[in-house]
Amino acid sequence: MSDVLVDSTVWIDFFRGAEPAVARLDPLLADDRVAVFGPIIAEVASGARTLGAFNQVRAKMSAARLLTDPPDLWGRVAEALFHLARQGVQAHLVDLAITVTANVKGHTLLTRDKDFLAIARAVPIDLELY
Repeated sequence: MSDVLVDSTVWIDFFRGAEPAVARLDPLLADDRVAVFGPIIAEVASGARTLGAFNQVRAKMSAARLLTDPPDLWGRVAEALFHLARQGVQAHLVDLAITVTANVKGHTLLTRDKDFLAIARAVPIDLELY
């Protein structure tokens, strides 16, 4: 089984106690199969309402495997953006960086964000929408 790169949407639901996110993420955390990526940590932690919550979010997420930038990340992001634009699809740079990283590292991307379906047309990825 591959590790799972957990996107911001899932983490946010998890920290809010949403049952589907908790049910999906808890077993992955217990099996040490969760990976995070810097931009995801920044997105999720920045939404905390208090400094205490911010520190809790960072601590929980830091316990997961931190993925480093793959080689030529931004060149690969530019290439994906180029191909998507030719298909009339716009995508956020951070979402593309997340997708490229999951692809290069061989991780499944767990997300609730359906924008990744369009991105998957330019960057082949094992995608799990919940």
